Parts: sequence; C-alpha cells; structure tokens
Amino acid sequence: MGFRKIDSIVVSVILALFLVGSFPQSANAAELVLVSPDVEDEIERLITEGNIPSLHGCIVSEDSIEWVGGFGEETDIDSPFLIGSIQKVFVAISIMQFYERGEIDLDSDVSEYLPFELKNPRYPNISITPRMLLSHRSGLESYLPYEFCYDWEGLPSSEYPIWYNQGVIDITLSEYLAECLTPEGQFSSSRNWLTWEPGTQYSYANSGFKLLMCLLEIVSGQSISDYMTENIFTPLRLNNTGFNATELDTPQAKSYTRINVTNIALPVWNGQYMIRSSISDMSHLLIALMNMGEFDGHQLLQSETVEMMLENTYSEDPAWDPGRELRWKGYGLGLDIFSPNLYGHGGSTIGYLAYSYFSPNLKKGYVQLSNVNSILDPIGDEWQEIVHYTNEIRNLVLTEAGMIPLISFIEIILITCSSIVLVSITYGILRRRKLKRKIREPKSVVM
Repeated sequence: MGFRKIDSIVVSVILALFLVGSFPQSANAAELVLVSPDVEDEIERLITEGNIPSLHGCIVSEDSIEWVGGFGEETDIDSPFLIGSIQKVFVAISIMQFYERGEIDLDSDVSEYLPFELKNPRYPNISITPRMLLSHRSGLESYLPYEFCYDWEGLPSSEYPIWYNQGVIDITLSEYLAECLTPEGQFSSSRNWLTWEPGTQYSYANSGFKLLMCLLEIVSGQSISDYMTENIFTPLRLNNTGFNATELDTPQAKSYTRINVTNIALPVWNGQYMIRSSISDMSHLLIALMNMGEFDGHQLLQSETVEMMLENTYSEDPAWDPGRELRWKGYGLGLDIFSPNLYGHGGSTIGYLAYSYFSPNLKKGYVQLSNVNSILDPIGDEWQEIVHYTNEIRNLVLTEAGMIPLISFIEIILITCSSIVLVSITYGILRRRKLKRKIREPKSVVM
C-alpha cells in the first residue's frame, strides 16, 4: 500500500473522529450531571400532551443525587408512589441476604422452605429452586388467578368484576398460593404452568416472586414489612418507603386509571405486600446497587453477591444491537439487563408506572415514577399511549445523563465510511489535477 493511500486512510479516520466529536455529547461519568432547562421544558410538554397527571425523575451519580424533578400536579419529591414490579429488586435483595447468611440454598428445592409442595404437574420430578424463581425460569405462568384482588384493600368492587373473587379475600399469602398451585386448590389449573421444563427457559413470572415473598416471611419469621424495614429500608434511609400508605408521614401521590381516554382518580389502596416509595428514597437503592452493595458505609450486600445478581441468566444470545435505544438483553437475579450496559427494573401496577436503571461502570442511575395506568381496562388500548410518553421522557433524560449514547455505533460507522469516501474522492481529484499538470509541463532535454 502506498504512503499516499495510507495518508488518505489516516486523514479519513481523523476526519471521522472530528465529525463524531462535532455532535453534542452527553455528560461523561466524571462530570456533574444536570438536566438543562430545555429538557425540563420538554418533559413538561410531554406530560401535558400525554395526559400524565404527575411524574417525578431523579439522576444519581457516584453516591449523591445530581438532579431531581417533580412535574405535573404533584411536585413533592418525598411523595410515595406504588413502584409495581420494581418491588422484585427489594425481594431479590432479601433472598440474597438469606443466601449470604447461609439460610437458604439457591439451588435447593423451594418446597423445603414452603408449607406446601411446589411441582409443575407436567414435570413432577423436577425441583423448582429459588434461583429459578429469581431468574424467571421456574415454568410458572406470569400471573395467578385474581392476583389484583388478593391483598388489595378496597379493590374488590363491582366496578372491576374481572379482578374480583371473594375466595381470595382475607386469606394469608401462603394460603392463596396453595389455592393456586397445589392440586387440591380451588384456583389450581394447568393454565398456571407453562409447557416447558422448569429451569430451561426464561418467561417473566410475577407469580414466582409471590412465592419468594412467602419464602422470605417463612425463613425470617417476620412479616415482609418488618424484615425489609430492619434490613433494607432503615440501612438505606428510605424514610418514605413502606407497605401501607397510612403508616407513612408523607401523603401518597394520587393515582389514576385511564379508561376511554379519561383519567379516573382511584382511592389509596393498601396491602401487606405492595411497596410504595418516593423518588428521593429510590435514589438510595440505586446508589447501593451501582456501588456494588454499599451505601454510606453500610454493606447492603457483598460485592460478589451483587455480581451474581447482574449475571445474565437468559439462555439465548440476544441479537446484537448497536443502536442508541434502550434494549432488553436478559435477566439476572431480580434485575433486568439492558443495552447499553444498564441494569434495573420496571414497574406497572394499578394507578402507577415506574422505571429504574443503573450503570455500575458509569456510577450513574435514573429512576422515574408516574401515576397513571390502564390495567383496570384490560380490553382498551390506552396502555400504548401512556407507555409512549413515559418512554419518551425516560429516553430523553437517559440521553441527557449520558446513560444511553447520543449517536449509535452504526451511525459512527456510517460517518466514518462517508468520511473515507469523501477523502478518497478529494484525493482522486487532486491526483488527477496533478497528472494533468505533469502532462502540460514541457519535458526537459538532457544533453
């Protein structure tokens, strides 16, 4: 390869890097993260356009809050919201604390800890383990019958008949699970189980974490509220987090269900197994996780345990994704894994929608809480609109925080290739001009 061609390639790469660098870049991990007024204005516009009553967002960096915002009707950042399935992270942390203390074996038969035997009727000889439940590989169906009726004070109502059954009112969690998952239970059905062998495939199962909550109470000998208050909420200083809204000092953010394009206010529903938390409290959880279990000198979990939770258990290799959008890549133990190099969990429950993400590499995290959902309208399509706007806000802030790239790897390749083509064309033009000049010049005569 000639020196001129090498020079051309070098120039092309330099030009490509220059072009990439000319795009506005998000803040890096070492810089102070602030959300600009323009982005805050855009958030206000999106929640108004999307008819989101209230939305709170918070960015953490290293071990502190870098930005927090309350938008819409309620702006008090200490107001608790129900966090839905983000609760699974708290449950997983509890189970992993038992694991660290040697109180449970992640790979033993979970029936050893439960007051009933848990078996997939299609595979009665295959043990279902705590690790399978934590990683959604148990073979359980996603939801159990009347799950939104059980443990919801005030929910049973003729307004929402699809969720109501008197048979699940005022029974314990273990009794409810036995009614759904043992052969003699009144809600027992093969439809509560998937067709594949436990441990072989991933399938999101809310029901599996109900079993883990039952396991938590049996192993600890405490209610889930008492255990988490002592071992998670207090060490992390989660002062506006709990299971019963009436026990919290700050009033809970109002909740709404959307039916026929209208947001309908809901009562405050309480229960023994539903965590509610504020945006400021949730930031402390993310700080602990992205700092490998440590928060303000307290070791919530050992770093090796957090690494276990972050390890992808998804059996199939997800498609390579060089894009800048947030993509699901798999599941660890109680944590979703996303591209690019993010971990966390989402939460969707009656009246609320929540997101949480953190990066141990960047030492950054983001949590977002909002207060409208459409679960109570199972045949409507309101869900898509709500998710569209909350996702827009999420992606906007994640980009501003530098947690998802401003431009994708494919775009960088396209810019580089375009630069190489541009330099090659320029080089070709200059070379042809030089040759033309040589042709026109008279040759010198050697005597």
